[in-house]
Amino acid sequence: MGRSRRRQRREVQQRPDDAAPAGSTTILAPTYPPVRPDTGRTEPCVDAPVLELDGLEPWAEIPGPALALEDEPEADESLGVTIASPDQLELEPWKAGPSANGDAAAEPQAVEPPPPAAATGHLATTPPAAEEPGPEAESASAEPLAAAPQPDPSDLLYASARAAAHEGHPGAAKALYRELLSRYPRHLRARNNLALLLDASGDHAGALAELDRALEMDAEHTTLLTNRGALLGALGRYAAAERDLRRVLRVEPSNVEALFNLGVVMSKKGLWSEAVPPLRRVTELDPDRSPAFYYLGEALNHVDDLQGALSAYQRATELQPTNARALYGLGIIYDRLAQPDDAALMYRKSREVARR
Repeated sequence: MGRSRRRQRREVQQRPDDAAPAGSTTILAPTYPPVRPDTGRTEPCVDAPVLELDGLEPWAEIPGPALALEDEPEADESLGVTIASPDQLELEPWKAGPSANGDAAAEPQAVEPPPPAAATGHLATTPPAAEEPGPEAESASAEPLAAAPQPDPSDLLYASARAAAHEGHPGAAKALYRELLSRYPRHLRARNNLALLLDASGDHAGALAELDRALEMDAEHTTLLTNRGALLGALGRYAAAERDLRRVLRVEPSNVEALFNLGVVMSKKGLWSEAVPPLRRVTELDPDRSPAFYYLGEALNHVDDLQGALSAYQRATELQPTNARALYGLGIIYDRLAQPDDAALMYRKSREVARR
C-alpha cells in the first residue's frame, strides 16, 4: 500500500502544470502515512474519518485575494492614487494634460506676492489708508464669478458602479463598469473591479479576459498580476499562475498576497518543500491570516516536520475555529505522533464542524 501511494505521488508531481482543463481545479489527495515510533509500522493508529469535503474546492473554501482600489481619485489625478496598502490597485497619477474626457487639465494659477512697500526710512505704525475704488474696479466687481468646474463623467460613472456593487447589485455594477470602459477603455481600476465581479459570479473566463486587457496596458502592474495569478491558480493553470506571482515578487519581495498565492500554487502542484518558504513568510508578515497557517501546516506535514505542522495547524484553528480541514490536519499529526486519543478528538471536531 505504501508503494502504491508513493507511485501515485510521483505521478501527480510529474504531470504537466497546465494539464488541467480550464475551469477545473485539480485537488491533490493527501497522503499522510502515520508511523508508530515504537514499531516503525505504517498502519494507522486511529481510523481517520473521511470528511464530506471532497465536493468543495479548497480555493473556494479558502479564497485567494480579490484586490481592488476603492479610493476616490485626487484632484490632479484621472485614474488612481498612490498606494496606501497592499489591498489597493496602484495607478500612477496622470501628468498635466488631457483628462479622461478629453478636456485639458487645468493647472493651478500662481499667486504672485504683492509688491513691496516703498522704503520710507522708518517703520510704519499704522497701515496706509485704503484708496477709494475707481469706476474700473466697480465694473470688474460686477462681473459674475467663474462657474465651478464640472465633475469628470468617468468619475461619476465609476462612483455609481462602486455604489451599486457595495449595495449588493452586482448586475447593475457590471453594466456601469462596461459603460465606463466603452467610453474610457484605459480606466484600469474599472477593468480590474469588473474582473472581480465577473469572477465572483462564476464567469472566470470573462474575468481573465478583463485582467489580460488591463495588463496589456500596464504589463508590470503588481496588483493586476497578483489577481491574475490567483485566478489562474484557481483554474488549475499552475505554471502560468507561478509566472505571474514570481514577477510580482521580483519587484515586491514582501507582497503578502503574492507570497500566499505562490505557496498555495506550490502546494497544489505537490511541491511541498517549495511551498514552505513563501507560506512561512506570510505568517511572519501577517500573523493573523488563518489560511496561511493552514496551508503551511499542510506543507510541513508533507515534508515530515511534524512539530512545525502541529504548531501551524493549532494557530490556524485558534484564528478560525470552524476550519474543518485544519482540525482534520491536527488529527493526522496527532496520529503520526502516536497520540490516538488526541487524534480521535480532532477527527470528531472536524466532523462536527463540517456538518454545520
